[in-house]
Amino acid sequence: MTDLLFADYQQPSKPAAGPRLAIVGEAPGAEEARQGKPFVGRSGQLLDENLRAAGVERAECLVANVFRYQPPGNKVGHFFASRTRAKKEGRAIDERWGPFGTSDWVLAEFSGEIEHLQRTLEAYAPRVIVALGRTPLWALTGQNGIMQLRGTVQPCRLLPGVDVVPTFHPSYILRGQLAEQPTFLADLKLAVSQLDSR
Repeated sequence: MTDLLFADYQQPSKPAAGPRLAIVGEAPGAEEARQGKPFVGRSGQLLDENLRAAGVERAECLVANVFRYQPPGNKVGHFFASRTRAKKEGRAIDERWGPFGTSDWVLAEFSGEIEHLQRTLEAYAPRVIVALGRTPLWALTGQNGIMQLRGTVQPCRLLPGVDVVPTFHPSYILRGQLAEQPTFLADLKLAVSQLDSR
């Protein structure tokens, strides 16, 4: 695990004006690993633009990834395996977190990353968390199916009483899905509206 490049969370650099928002992505890409910070490449620029449009300043948010290590080829599947593959490779899986997709489970050597995320969220105490993509949707809620669940409000399993608003990962929009940009912005606006809804 230590041979993978690492990018830590970005703690807020200024206090939030009201209830706190956290943003959780999947894992660092090449630029993030190079700078040691999440969402600093093209995905980060798109995220920042849309946060501003939704009335949020990124500097007031906790910005994290489920996994702080850059997976080879940016494939988040590196952190998961089916029971069969794990057994064949002599690796342990951590079933406490439930299945990722239909048959994959988080590898035990990486499940500490979810625990670290949980501790960080507990300390930060956000009211709402934006899940960018299927990996944080699964980590934060235990659910799969980003296309069906995006734009809804889900309960957070890592932090009871906190709302999770799943949406697309910015890299998905940049990979030829620009038509989804207004939907992405609408999801961020929904998250912001949830901040004041209680």
